[in-house]
Amino acid sequence: MRLFVLTFVRLGPALLYAIGAVFSVSMLLLAMYPSRPFAWALYLTLLPVFRLPLMLLSVAGMGARELLAAFASMAIFGVYLSFHPKRFLRARFVHAHVALLGLVLTNAAASTAEAGRIGSSLPGYVDWSLPLPTAVLGTALIIWAALACLSIHAEIIRRIRIPASIDRLLAHRVSLH
Repeated sequence: MRLFVLTFVRLGPALLYAIGAVFSVSMLLLAMYPSRPFAWALYLTLLPVFRLPLMLLSVAGMGARELLAAFASMAIFGVYLSFHPKRFLRARFVHAHVALLGLVLTNAAASTAEAGRIGSSLPGYVDWSLPLPTAVLGTALIIWAALACLSIHAEIIRRIRIPASIDRLLAHRVSLH
């Protein structure tokens, strides 16, 4: 049961990238079939969750097809990483944290896009509020990606503590002789 739960948590970033691939498919569907309600519904459902990665990748010159290839390859890579957790710890760390940071920045940009914020026009004003997601999907994905990051941090700490405790035991044995 524990292995199943940990694998489920590790798949969080891969799911996030897969949903990004679905978002790029929705852009392609919208470009090909602009009168279809399904294309609009899919695009508008995922837009609040993936607005900023879309803007960042479009600045790099990526279109919808390249975006689809990037997100799909990251999703496939994430599935591979989640089923080989002990082998690629650093890659899992980067993979999960890029997904979490992209999602948090997206929600920060979406939550601050308000007209007429009085506080932000004051000099020296810093908004320290937590950028909450504007959609339930964004909240669920942030929680899932954060759990994946926490599991990676726990694995890193466990890998550091085990050799340290073995060294202490060996040092204690040497001092007894």
